[in-house]
Amino acid sequence: MDKIFEQFVQNLSMHDSTSEIERLLQQTLDQYGFPCFAYLSFAPRGDDDVTLAMTTYPSSWAEQYCANRYDRIDPVIARSIATTLPFAWSADRFETELTNKQKCLLEEASEFGIRHGVTIPIHDRQGKVATLTLAACDSRSAFDARVEQYRHQLHLIAIYLHAQLRNVTPAPISPLRPCLTRRERSCLQWAARGKSALDTAEIISISRRTVVFHTENAKRKLGVATVQQAVAKGLMYDIISM
Repeated sequence: MDKIFEQFVQNLSMHDSTSEIERLLQQTLDQYGFPCFAYLSFAPRGDDDVTLAMTTYPSSWAEQYCANRYDRIDPVIARSIATTLPFAWSADRFETELTNKQKCLLEEASEFGIRHGVTIPIHDRQGKVATLTLAACDSRSAFDARVEQYRHQLHLIAIYLHAQLRNVTPAPISPLRPCLTRRERSCLQWAARGKSALDTAEIISISRRTVVFHTENAKRKLGVATVQQAVAKGLMYDIISM
């Protein structure tokens, strides 16, 4: 492994504060050619907000993002909850179909110089989810080439970073699993298997309107905005299975 990564690992173990870790992360990513980044941690409770732990994004964008509660519709967050694999994204290139609001969010981000990027999701054994996102406004081909050149190091940096931050921050009290009714679990279970509300209604012999009612209740209890996010959290809590 290269010297930059080795130095990062050696120094990381000596830091016990988030501010020190943030400085080290910034120095390390700068050396790899990624000065623009954001580390986000997701609390496991459905009623908790997404926590912006550390970033070099423009402060005006970070403030606008938080003020508008963009975490509720951010396609990068939604994709990160649903996968453990790194993925590239931009306003005109995304692995899943975007809503108009999600497209507008990415277009707004591009106005602050965040035009495309790659996100590395981290899922740990306690159900915590975090992401390390590297973003850029320069040539996509040059950015993609750097990502490909250092992809192993970047993935390991994300994992080591998350582990050390977990070590130096107080562990929250383990929350109770959200309590869903039998119907809510059933509707979410069929959604996890790719069934539409109409399909689910026919399968369990209720109206489509009732399926939507139970699905909306499940989303509210899980603290998410979309069915995809509800399915991901349901799987995380072992409320449903694939």
